[in-house]
Amino acid sequence: MKRSKKVPLWFRRLDLVKAEMKTVRFPRTAQEGFSQCVELSETALRWFRQSIRDGHPGASEDEIEEERRLLLARFFAADARRIAKWKKERERYFRG
Repeated sequence: MKRSKKVPLWFRRLDLVKAEMKTVRFPRTAQEGFSQCVELSETALRWFRQSIRDGHPGASEDEIEEERRLLLARFFAADARRIAKWKKERERYFRG
């Protein structure tokens, strides 16, 4: 009796991924990619700090920095939970 293998979910949607990737302009060199990464990181950090300032008017720089640390700790904890959940579910998506 011949058993057919199931095609993984990601492979069935490969045409969608390919179409999406065509719209993305990738860096031509590693240096260009690194520069883009640094620029995006600096911009995101600036926006993050500004959003904290907007949410805490009158807060000192030390208070803003403390709030930044607390928020990042919460983000990292949430990300760790997400990764743990994904590790449990990935078998279903990629091995089934």
